[in-house]
This record gives sequence, structure tokens and C-alpha cells, in this order.
Amino acid sequence: MKILEYDEKTGLLKLQAESSDDLWILHLTITPGDIVYARTTREIKQPEGGGSRRIPLTLGIRVKATEFQPFTRRLRIRGIIVEGPDKYGLKGLHHTISIEPGSILVIVKEEGWPKPLLKKIRESGVKGILTLIVALDYDEYSIALASNQGVRIVSSGRMRLPGKDDAGRSIILEQRLAEIDRMVVGELERRRVSAIIVAGPGSLKDELAARLRGKGVRVMVDSVSMGGEAGVHEVIRRGRVREILEHISIVEAERLLEEFMRLLAKDPERVAYGLDQVYEAAAAGAVEHLLILDEYVGSMDLELRRRVEETMTLIDKARGKIHIVPRNSGAGLRLRHLGGLAAILRYRFSQH
Repeated sequence: MKILEYDEKTGLLKLQAESSDDLWILHLTITPGDIVYARTTREIKQPEGGGSRRIPLTLGIRVKATEFQPFTRRLRIRGIIVEGPDKYGLKGLHHTISIEPGSILVIVKEEGWPKPLLKKIRESGVKGILTLIVALDYDEYSIALASNQGVRIVSSGRMRLPGKDDAGRSIILEQRLAEIDRMVVGELERRRVSAIIVAGPGSLKDELAARLRGKGVRVMVDSVSMGGEAGVHEVIRRGRVREILEHISIVEAERLLEEFMRLLAKDPERVAYGLDQVYEAAAAGAVEHLLILDEYVGSMDLELRRRVEETMTLIDKARGKIHIVPRNSGAGLRLRHLGGLAAILRYRFSQH
């Protein structure tokens, strides 16, 4: 994300989105009631029965909602037009602005920008890493993409190999590995992947890794207990994977969540979870790390969002660290069961 202009007094922030990760961050930070200005197109009726045509123009809309699906390249911002060319009479009408990587937009928060959200946008200037993970054994395989948005399974299937005594087993296995190889190469051609992790419980991962080397992308081999989707999520949790995924928030979130669960069992006064508990700990300056589900940060429930932003501001002022966890990651699913927020505290803190 490239910040082009910021006016603290008016709450105006002009920026350029540079990646799909940037669109995800904008989805979290644009709030109902904000005003967004951007270049867009709209169907305009022509005078004297000339029909209508879609023309480019710059509009300002007061936001009602945003729509973004992880791993897509478009953010849709819906709202009511508050500024545009007078000659078209568009004010008060509904409109949807589509934002893609490369788009320039202006966001105005009339009540000012919460510092944690502004910090998140500034930090997004550091490019994330898109990593391809292949987890396989002799029963199943999965291919997944990992980024700041979470983990997305792009292909899964059964190996469907004949029995070990079947003479044709090696031929079928060769065919399956060739198919997986082609799928991986297809992903490399479609996306800017920085690295591939091939994982599994036996030697099959080494055979596939050997095929994938020499394709211009770093290939890393890792041992996990099984293939398939379970193997993918095991890869994410492993320490060695951080050599490649060190900039991806889900890896740090998994590590912190493991620490949270350990403390919850052994020293429960060193943790807090759920909005009420975390707010109380934040107000006391006790929060060292906060894990928060992304949908809470980007909630369309204005009261919930207000309380979340207040909690995050308290933590930021006390120099606590805030980790926004994607809802579609393994850590996100676990965090949801804890009320969407989980905090590791600097010291023991008794809840009232």
C-alpha cells in the first residue's frame, strides 16, 4: 500500500492499493459512514432519447458496506453518492465502486483515523509472501496458497493407488505425481509465488520436490504426519516454515495462540479472552499481545466496531502488539471459539 497524502485534521487519507493483500486491509479499515472518492464508471442516460452509456467519472460515496472475498483482486465499496458532476444529478443515488490493485482512492474518516488502523496500513508497505504448500502421502494430497489473508486450498484429491503388490502401482504413482506437478506449475504461472513447501510423512514428498526444483522458485521440504488438508495446516504450525513465511501473520498467530492456550491451562491470570475481558485488561495497560479476528476489526456493527477500536487504541498506547487474524485460517477458527479476541498479558491480572 502506498500512502500518497494524509491530513490528520480532516481525516483524509489518499493511497494506492498495490496487491490483493492491500484490498483485504482496506476491507478491514473502511467503515460505514466513511466517504470514499475514486475513479469509477456509471451508466448515464443521454439527453433527447439518446439511450444510455457507461462513462468514467470520479465520485464520492458515503460507505454503507464493503465486499471482499479472500484471494480475489477486487474490493467492492457500496454507498450513497455525495459528490460528483452536478450535470448528471447523481447525488443521493446508490453506487458501487470497485477497487483493484493499482487503484488510487481517498478515504475520509470525519472522526479521525484510529492509530492502530493507520499503523496497519503503513505496515502494509512491506510486501507479503505468497507461498504454495503441497502436502501429500500415499492416500491423499492438497495444494494450498498461504498469504496474509490466510490459507486457501486450491486443489485436493485422493491418490487412488492400487495395492502394494499390484505391478501397476509404480506407473499409477508416476501419473499422480505428474498430475500434481502440472497443477503446481499452473499455479506458478497464474500467481507470483515466492516459494513452494512440499510436505508429507514419507519419501513421496522428496520425489515431488525433485520434480519441482529448477522451476525458478525456492523449494523447501518438510516432514508432517499426514498429507491432505490436515497436512497443510500442520505445515503452517511448524517452526521451520517460518524461514519462508516469517512475514505472514498466520504463522505468528498460530505461535501466539499456542502460547495463549498453554497459559490458559497453567496460568489463567496471564490471559484474557472475549471483548469484555480484553477491554478490562487493555484499560489497565496489561495486554502484551492481542489476537483479534479480522471480521471484528471490519465489523458492520458500528457499536461492536467502536468498542473494538477503543480496545485496540488502549493496547496501542500501552505499546502492546496487535495481530489481526484471518477468519479462514486455522488460528482464526480457533480464535472464534474464544470470542474473537485473545490476549496474552504482561503480568497476572484478575478480572473483576
